[in-house]
Amino acid sequence: MLPPQVSVIITSYNQQEYLREAIESAVDQTVAACEIIVSDDHSTKDGSAETIREYAAKYPGLVRGIFQEKNVGIPKNRNSALQMVRGDYVAILDGDDRLLPKFIEQHGTALAANPQAHVSYSNRYDINQLDERRLRDRAPQPSGDVLAYIARGRKGILRSMVAKYDLVKAVGCFDENHYHYDGFILTLRLAKLTPFVYLPEPLMEKREHAGGTSKGISFAEKERCFQDVLAEVMRVAAELPEKDKRAISKNWLEQISQLYFKAKMEEGDWSGAWREIARRMVRDPRRLKASLKMMREILIRAGRR
Repeated sequence: MLPPQVSVIITSYNQQEYLREAIESAVDQTVAACEIIVSDDHSTKDGSAETIREYAAKYPGLVRGIFQEKNVGIPKNRNSALQMVRGDYVAILDGDDRLLPKFIEQHGTALAANPQAHVSYSNRYDINQLDERRLRDRAPQPSGDVLAYIARGRKGILRSMVAKYDLVKAVGCFDENHYHYDGFILTLRLAKLTPFVYLPEPLMEKREHAGGTSKGISFAEKERCFQDVLAEVMRVAAELPEKDKRAISKNWLEQISQLYFKAKMEEGDWSGAWREIARRMVRDPRRLKASLKMMREILIRAGRR
């Protein structure tokens, strides 16, 4: 079987300092992408649009630009690019990410060797502002039916993933109702439709920096987002065994509880924070150690004010 034709989508928003590296990394592949679509979400603070036009002129037929007339947000910007895809498979990264040279080659080989799987995902490096790299996965992650695994809260797959384009369309592309977690929701829905194959070699670099969109979310907003995500997770996972569903719900409710507690701390609502600790201890007395840690945090924070 021939390796699949892979389209690469790069989303851009005021990231010119990193965007050039992202585009170069998609161009500099040992197996070429069939196209590179760079979708700019109305950048106004730098020359991102000019950089995209420069690469489109330098690589005609390979690099194409989409330029939003106003800022539409990440999911809608990604969906605009998805409407333009011509390849059989698609990879989606942000304008501050970098693909490693064998990204397309290795994913294509894995998909060709596992024809029952229509999504592949790999290990990756997380890189900081000093360009220091840290391996994301220290142990191999699962292949095959990964719905329960992802539903328990395995986020961060999107940027290291190659997915069959027809299936991405079948699940509705990116859900614009889940603004901050559109990538997770897409991955979750794909996992219900097809087996995944995991590649343990790190094949891309995800950049961590203060300008990332997720850094500006308050704990209260994140808690509300997680409530919405949990509802969708349980809908998608409805046919899983009850044991799996209980574990999935428990994991998410623990995260939501932590976020609610941090939101109350962020607001200076000490009584609300204490009530959440009390609720946690009633729900699960075995989490005493975590609850004591939260108590210490309240006492430290309250003492500083």
